Amino acid sequence: MPTKDPASRVDGRPPAADSFSKLIARYATDRSGAIEAIRTGLPASLLKDAGQYFAVPTQRIRTILKLPETTAHSLIKRGALMDAAASERIWRLADLMHFAQEVFEDDEAAKNWLRTPSLTFLNVAPMDYLDTEPGAIAVRQVLNAIATGGVL
Repeated sequence: MPTKDPASRVDGRPPAADSFSKLIARYATDRSGAIEAIRTGLPASLLKDAGQYFAVPTQRIRTILKLPETTAHSLIKRGALMDAAASERIWRLADLMHFAQEVFEDDEAAKNWLRTPSLTFLNVAPMDYLDTEPGAIAVRQVLNAIATGGVL
């Protein structure tokens, strides 16, 4: 299904976010664009970029995306796109980072909160819950509670 985005590439696919921070910015408000990009596939290069962005090993990002090392390496080497499932997981990480930025009003505080183990998450970091939608819902609930001063 070709995109209606005037900035789309010649092949009809949406232009790929070339970095994790651009993924956050681009699809934070453009949900229809995010849906199309996920269905098409996001670039595998986002794995390394997300690791650099959060200052965590790429292995940790691969675990969240449920991508085996050999698959990830092959996709990155070929400059290929990830499948819809992995694309959705990296988008979910970007989406929750955007939400955390809004809550903490500071990029570094948001990154630190997402990557630091918490008692709320049974001594697991919130970002490590983002491999599933129920985990993402739990992270959103905690962020909502922090934003509103609510109690869990």
